[in-house]
Amino acid sequence: MDNSFIHTTDAFVLCIFLFIAMITMVALGRIAGKIWRREEGEPKGGVNSLLAALFALFGFILAFTFGMSGSRYENVRNITVEEANDIGTAVLRADLYSDSVRDAFRVDFKKYLEARIDYYNHVKDTVLFTKAKADAAKAADALWARAMQQSKLANMLIPSNQMIPALNAMFDIATTREVILKARVPDMIVWMLFILALTISFIGGFTSSSIRHKDWIIVAGFALLSSMIIYITLDLGRPMRGIIKAEMGQQAILDLRKMF
Repeated sequence: MDNSFIHTTDAFVLCIFLFIAMITMVALGRIAGKIWRREEGEPKGGVNSLLAALFALFGFILAFTFGMSGSRYENVRNITVEEANDIGTAVLRADLYSDSVRDAFRVDFKKYLEARIDYYNHVKDTVLFTKAKADAAKAADALWARAMQQSKLANMLIPSNQMIPALNAMFDIATTREVILKARVPDMIVWMLFILALTISFIGGFTSSSIRHKDWIIVAGFALLSSMIIYITLDLGRPMRGIIKAEMGQQAILDLRKMF
């Protein structure tokens, strides 16, 4: 996993700092505006027009980022359900073998399932995440070796023709899901959102002729709502470790425990 600052820092913490920084930038812009007007006179309409353009740009980037996060959330949920289906299919096909072989398959399938569950439950813990990944690979190797051994035996053609494709699908979907989990909103886009929010706050304070005490409620409301929307956008793009999780898909994986 890429350990960039944006990716490893909790979205709530990022947005708390953003809220405080936006309020601070409005205050700094207000101070700079007073100094500029005292030295140069009242600002003309050009700066105000620039502020409107920045608002439009901020809205565009935010909508684009929200769309990317929403798509990633949907992809993770769908691929999780698909993985649950593939694992369930492979487990059921173990019934094509004799009782002793079926039981051995089921032991390995249970180890693989528990490793996959741990893999996604410990995305933020590097040690447990690495261990779960290694356990899943070990169980997968055992399943594949057993299937290959059975395929070389007489009268095992039909069970092998059913089990081997099921195992292939199960392993492939695990790889696909891992790649999707690594794919996320690029850090540069998130940084741009933060920069635009701070720039708008500064220019808003700079171009305001006066900000009365009650006006700060509006300023704080804008900063709070902007921070909340960005928080939801970031959290939606982290469906395995944020508040907005792909629970429906993950529950499908957990329900497979009932098969053992």
